[in-house]
Amino acid sequence: MGTQILIVSQALYLGGVFALIALGLTISYSSTRVVNFAQGEYFVFGAGVAYYMQSVHGQPAWVALLVVLAGAAAFGLVSERAIMLPIHRSGIHYAWIISTLAVALTMQSVYSKVFEGALLRPPPLVAGAVDVLGGKVAYQIFIVIGAAVVIMVAYDQMLRRTSYGAAVRATAHDPDTTSTFGISVRGIVVVSFVVSAMITAVAGMLVSPVLFVEPTVGLAYTTNGFVAMVIGGLGSVRGAIAGGFIVGILNALVVNLIGPNYGQITVVCVLAVILLVRPTGLFASPAAAH
Repeated sequence: MGTQILIVSQALYLGGVFALIALGLTISYSSTRVVNFAQGEYFVFGAGVAYYMQSVHGQPAWVALLVVLAGAAAFGLVSERAIMLPIHRSGIHYAWIISTLAVALTMQSVYSKVFEGALLRPPPLVAGAVDVLGGKVAYQIFIVIGAAVVIMVAYDQMLRRTSYGAAVRATAHDPDTTSTFGISVRGIVVVSFVVSAMITAVAGMLVSPVLFVEPTVGLAYTTNGFVAMVIGGLGSVRGAIAGGFIVGILNALVVNLIGPNYGQITVVCVLAVILLVRPTGLFASPAAAH
């Protein structure tokens, strides 16, 4: 029974991680129709700053969290310009692929230089583990799962109940018409990048004590988040969340029950089946896909 509990806990926290990354991708995609392949670099940024603040300089977790949030906000601002400016200037529809990958590869080089291949593993917020039906589950895993649920529910409610959420939905639907009502589409895009970066960086900070994070793994996390977003449906917040948990749970179950070489293969096969049955994803409407 202990082994099953460990597998379930791993599946849930991986699901929470991928759901947060997919949520971050969806937030920026909704206002720009751009898939940010540099999303995973925000994740590594959060892990790296937490490691630097806590493990290297001995700062408490709350100080590290504040620095992660402030740094991620600045990172989001800078990356928005680095990604969106070339798109607007080039006029090429698929310029976003080059610009987002350029940011991702640049940041991987920066991280490799700064951290010199170090394993970015800060101390957990709460040390120790609890016995759950014979299985030892780290307190940090409960924190990751709980924080993921709180962040996802909070953003979903903000999107549905606030003027910011209404502006984001309007921008996603028709940015040209939205601007005629006095809403700053540019401002919505900037805020979306900042919020997206902050959420993903916090995920990196929370997960790094229990999951191995290296300076060059950003694109791998982006890939899982992207698959989760496509499974759930492009532009759907709830779809991104559901897709994240589907990817995380499938990955953990297959890796533990079959073998480590079959996790990603299974996820891709499930993605292919879902797209054959429902090309827009599980939760997005056909209109949203366009």
